[in-house]
Amino acid sequence: MKIDQEYLRKILNSFIVSERSFVWVADIMQQGIEIDDKFLFHMQILEDQQFIECLDKKSDLGYEITLGGNFEWSSRPLRLTASGHEFLEAINRPEIWDVLKAEFKDASLSTLKSAAQTLLLAFAKKQIGKYLDL
Repeated sequence: MKIDQEYLRKILNSFIVSERSFVWVADIMQQGIEIDDKFLFHMQILEDQQFIECLDKKSDLGYEITLGGNFEWSSRPLRLTASGHEFLEAINRPEIWDVLKAEFKDASLSTLKSAAQTLLLAFAKKQIGKYLDL
């Protein structure tokens, strides 16, 4: 399965629209996301990059793979990590998101993370430069 960048962004944004410091899988579903293989795949790669974790930091995300390759999801409170917030900050900037979609459309999440961080840093330097050149 390929990474769907729009889908990843939608999942991640479900964390920041929450009024709590965590979300339940049901909260993500309220954003129009189905709990299916695509969801599991994207949650696993978000977990791989340590963008999301269980609120208690000890438990897994709450899915169990059953015989035959199916899965069951036991809802646990999930949180967006500091790395997840930083990545989301970058991809929610239109100028960064446009570059990622155009130039990194088939990239791994690790590559997207690196590119987003580099672009965000360059953007921040440009903004700071405006204030230093008064």
